[in-house]
Amino acid sequence: MSNQPIPLEKEELWNLLVDTVHAIPMYKAHKRFVEEVMIKEKPDISSKELAVQLNLTLGEATVILYELRGGKNEPKAPMPSMNPPKATDHTLFDFST
Repeated sequence: MSNQPIPLEKEELWNLLVDTVHAIPMYKAHKRFVEEVMIKEKPDISSKELAVQLNLTLGEATVILYELRGGKNEPKAPMPSMNPPKATDHTLFDFST
């Protein structure tokens, strides 16, 4: 038996978490806001810090950061692109459309 870590994508509970997070109605807006505002302001933000700042569950924050930082499990449909003039000019509610 090997002590090699199993990739997250092969873990049944990870896939369950990802499916659950993708079903959250505000997931796409949260992910877009994190990508276009939060990551630019603080690229090394932790899942816990993101969850607290945006009032998200730790699971949603973890999945969003995992996907934005090059992980797999991306949503099947591409998200529409928003090109805001300045990241700091927007609030979370601007990303809910």
